[in-house]
Amino acid sequence: MNSSSNLLVLGVTGQVGRLVAKHLKRSKANFSVGSRRKANLEELADQFGASRFIDLDDPRTFDEALKDITGIFLLTGYTVDMLVQSKSLIDAAKRNGVNHIVHVGAFTVDHNGYSTVFTWHQMIETYLRDSGIAWTNLHPNMFMQNLLTYTSIKALGYTALEDLAESAAVILKEGPKKHGGKDYFFSADALTPQQVAETLTAATGRKFTAAARDAESFLSDVTQPGSMFERAYAKGGYEFFQYVEDGRMAYVGSVKDDTEKILGREPLLLRDWAKLHADELLEIAGR
Repeated sequence: MNSSSNLLVLGVTGQVGRLVAKHLKRSKANFSVGSRRKANLEELADQFGASRFIDLDDPRTFDEALKDITGIFLLTGYTVDMLVQSKSLIDAAKRNGVNHIVHVGAFTVDHNGYSTVFTWHQMIETYLRDSGIAWTNLHPNMFMQNLLTYTSIKALGYTALEDLAESAAVILKEGPKKHGGKDYFFSADALTPQQVAETLTAATGRKFTAAARDAESFLSDVTQPGSMFERAYAKGGYEFFQYVEDGRMAYVGSVKDDTEKILGREPLLLRDWAKLHADELLEIAGR
């Protein structure tokens, strides 16, 4: 709708992309939000100042969407299509002179990842590194927001979606000169399910209890008819929990966080996050 912006934020209909866009708007950055739904473009332009039509399943839409764009916030989808979508978008970005891509991946500390989805992200990151475009990869661990939907198993590292989104907005605005070629990690708090329950209890005044579930239970849930997860993506989730259980991905229970380096403040710990979201947690608990 407005072609003057030089940053493009994808995934704005989801939590992460929307928060990134809100931070950019607050800081008066020059940006557009992308959407594959033409009917939403006007509303999105009203909310954020500018919008562009882009369909990640149709590379023919990329050149127009990337006209005059210098930086992209790249969020992948929840299917194996993320591989083709990301590869095609990176190619188009290079063709159109984009000079910085900020990609949200997974909490992978090396190239010995096992889980399907983690490996997909590593393949995208490898292609991005070799593209010639300045890149910044963000590696979040389990989002605290996931506690609003399901319970994790064993000890996991947690990060607040708010920290990742604010960091992404700052990185996009400050650009590749400062952040190009950087891998940033977001895992501020490592907790067992029992510690999570105790933290939520202290923050809300309502008793929360831990009920750790195994990988087989997760797989049963996500493969039920009507599940939001495609089969290949669900398999990746199952593998992740299985590999945490058997120790192959035990590193996800560690603290490794770059929020302070980017934002100049400490990251939100679960106790802080739970206070911010106490009403939502109480609603889930039935007050």
